[in-house]
Amino acid sequence: MTLLKTLVASSIALFALQAQAAISFWSDSMVPAGAVTYGFEDADVLPSFITLTGGHIFADGDAGVGSITAKPPGATGNWFSVGPSLPQTSTATMSFAGGATQVSFLWGSPDGYNVLEINGSTFSNPVLGTSLNGDRTVGVYLTITATGADQINSVVFKSNVNAFEVDHLRVTAVPEPGTYALLLAGLAAVGCAVRRRTRSA
Repeated sequence: MTLLKTLVASSIALFALQAQAAISFWSDSMVPAGAVTYGFEDADVLPSFITLTGGHIFADGDAGVGSITAKPPGATGNWFSVGPSLPQTSTATMSFAGGATQVSFLWGSPDGYNVLEINGSTFSNPVLGTSLNGDRTVGVYLTITATGADQINSVVFKSNVNAFEVDHLRVTAVPEPGTYALLLAGLAAVGCAVRRRTRSA
């Protein structure tokens, strides 16, 4: 098989993987390459491909802080929280137009009643280990990755007890179709160049 055929076959396999769905988790504070960040600060602008509904953004001086929510350890400035007590809502949904390959955030004092829904599938806190339940001194960076070339379309935060606190959101968007086209064109050009060099040798 020539290099060109190998490159084309690899590209077809890459696109075929789009149908395979898998989500993986790990704890890592590194900022993924290409990720956009959002810190819930007053001056921050939510990236246009992200829609966030529900929950509430808190600041240190807000009324109720301490009784219904707490700043995640390691957080700076404002943070985001869901829970049954106002002004929070017990559910918040984050949607990604065009999808995301990776979503990470600082999760403050993870609790067993904190629930994540990713693309409609439910994941409860034990994915991080029950030893962290309710410990306000612990903040965990949770990274959610779509593997097998799948994508994350939505993340839902749920908590029926106060509270599910989040900060330092990082999202890596799925590349635009044009990016894939450029990649394929580049691979084809490399293949042609190698083929010409082989013929002239």
